[in-house]
Formats: sequence, structure tokens, C-alpha cells
Amino acid sequence: MILDQISRLSLYEREIPGASAIAAAFAAENPGAAPCEVREKAYALKEDSQRRFEVHGHTIDLMMAREGAEEIALCPDDRLEKAEALPGGADGRKLNGAPCGSRVQLEAGWFCAIFPGEAHMVGGRVPGAESVKKWVVKVPCPEAFCTEV
Repeated sequence: MILDQISRLSLYEREIPGASAIAAAFAAENPGAAPCEVREKAYALKEDSQRRFEVHGHTIDLMMAREGAEEIALCPDDRLEKAEALPGGADGRKLNGAPCGSRVQLEAGWFCAIFPGEAHMVGGRVPGAESVKKWVVKVPCPEAFCTEV
């Protein structure tokens, strides 16, 4: 996992392929200019009991916050119970278990890159925020980072 300011995203080009182009697309508010799939998300924050973990095997989830904030719980996927595959043949699966491991706060102007094998639970409540608006960029992962899920 990498947590840093979006203004520094291009420094991580080696770890996050296309980081410079993604940062430029974000600055221009043009998801179509990114070199990979961008999902624009906006949602209300939830209690832990309403959230679930997921993990990916071949993509980096690059979360770039535009407004608001959220807590993201992170832990190794082997600490959780494997559950159903993600719908539509998407890369990854859901995992069962309560928040454990580390918790980070993603705020407007910051990014969090979550790599294959890093289970993550998004949308957690943080003081002073009710919701988050962000991009979730599905970055194809270099083979060396890939894992089976």
C-alpha cells in the first residue's frame, strides 16, 4: 500500500504503471484520458458492520480522493475467510471478517494504491466527513506483483 498526495503520484511510475498519465487525467477531471479503467465513485460512509473486505490478484486499486474522506482498513488476505468472487468476472473476491490490520485515512487531494493480495475495506467513518467522492483506477499490475486470490 502507498498513501501519498496526488501531487506526488508521478513519482511512483515504477510501482504504478501510467501514474503520470493518470495524475494528468485526474487534474483535468477527464477520466477518459487515463490509460486504464477509471470508476468515479461517490458514497456515504458506513459503520464497520456494513462494510466488507475485497482483494484483487492482478490489478492495483488506485484510489484518488477528490472530496470528503474515508477510512480504509487493510490487512493480509490470509487473515480473512475467502468468500464469493467479484461479480461479472472482475479481478478478485470478497472476504469475510471484521476490520483488522492497519487503518488509513484517505482525504481529498490524497491517493492510496492497494496492491494485489492486500485486502481492503473502504468507506469507513472518519470524524468530520459524511461521504467521499473519488476515482478508483484499475491499474493493470506488473506480473511480479500479481497473486492468486
